[in-house]
Amino acid sequence: MGVHVVSKLDNRQHASFNFEAPAQRELSDSSVRIRTQLISLTSNNLSYARMGGFLRWWDTYPVSEDYPAPYNDPSAWGIVPAWGYATVEETTIPELPKGTLLYGFWPTTSTPTDLKLKRGSPEGHWIEISEHRQQLMPLYNRYTVTSTTTPISELTTTVNPLSDSAQDELDRMAWTALFIGGVAGFVLSEYVFSSNPNQPPIHPLGNQAGLQWTLSDGELSSAVVVNLAASTKTARLFSYYLSRKPDNSAPLGLLQVTSAVSRIEEADRNLPTSIPSKAVAYGDIDSKESAEWLASRQPSKIVIVDFGGRGNAVNDTLSLIKSTAELQDCKVVIVPVGGEQKVYSTEELIAGQAAAVELGKVQYNTSGVQDTILETVGPEAYFAARDAQWEKWLDERHVSEPGTKIVFGSGVSGADGVEGGWERLCHGQVRAEEGLVYKLQ
Repeated sequence: MGVHVVSKLDNRQHASFNFEAPAQRELSDSSVRIRTQLISLTSNNLSYARMGGFLRWWDTYPVSEDYPAPYNDPSAWGIVPAWGYATVEETTIPELPKGTLLYGFWPTTSTPTDLKLKRGSPEGHWIEISEHRQQLMPLYNRYTVTSTTTPISELTTTVNPLSDSAQDELDRMAWTALFIGGVAGFVLSEYVFSSNPNQPPIHPLGNQAGLQWTLSDGELSSAVVVNLAASTKTARLFSYYLSRKPDNSAPLGLLQVTSAVSRIEEADRNLPTSIPSKAVAYGDIDSKESAEWLASRQPSKIVIVDFGGRGNAVNDTLSLIKSTAELQDCKVVIVPVGGEQKVYSTEELIAGQAAAVELGKVQYNTSGVQDTILETVGPEAYFAARDAQWEKWLDERHVSEPGTKIVFGSGVSGADGVEGGWERLCHGQVRAEEGLVYKLQ
């Protein structure tokens, strides 16, 4: 059984090791003992490590005191969680019998792990209530029961080939793990930038932040949206959901800034939308062509959604706006969503925080928005709508994501395991068209 750990001081330092857990203690009431089966690795995982102390992601699965030194020191080492699937191996919850497959936020280990759960809403949702996880955002404490026609042990095997139907099941699970069920792109498009007159827009941090976000802030019909890092997973989903907005609430245009121009152009051609779009490389952000295209849309507002743009992408976009006479009177809104695929230095983090204040960036947080939706819309209605939209996206995934391939790895250790994937993420080596998914059993 393998364990992957990451240095809290320098996320580029990481290790994996085999670990035979000591005799398992008796499982407590309202608990399940799970084993991770299938998880993804994306730039989000770098964020979980980078902000793991501040946003308590390190608390999710603390390192065990039984791990070999030095990896048993929780002040220096941690487990970065990942989205995907795990199976119940032992249980004291009758509604979650042995063999139940759960979707959620899992340790990057193949060792057994205990969760303490209470029933959530709607049916099939469960909430982790362990004391050490109470400061974790609610999104990361929610687990959902999943059913498959093919046993998960067969889906995650690396030995025998799968039937066509089983391969389709595995693929849908892999895409769901990789795109986190589409939640961020969905709530950003449908609730933060709401096109529903009966649904007031929600502040990108959620209503609990106590910050104002008006109908004017949330409307896009007079705006051009600039997607920085447009080929990232959340950006692609955001673009997909934008393309389905009614014409009277859709943006005037969509400028997609990306390292994969041809792929984004193909995806935009595939989408049934009337929104004019243009894909440009990072080096062409402030080009005359980009300026003329933006000006031709005649916006009164420009919404820059930063999904992890490379280098000086935000500043280059602002320079473009300031140097184009037709755009200088536009209201500019900057919404940071994700980070670049790299490990940030302390100096870069400090500089980023200062720039956020100076430029008046409006930070986005998926959990904060979803928490507000659950309070205002209700869990049954929200999850029914979200899940239906996600199933539809899965059916159309190759339209929205042309050329994207799931790259399956195996196990925790080595170049083909989680260890190798983390190394590639840290050095920005995962290409836009790759989706890293790991079978841990």
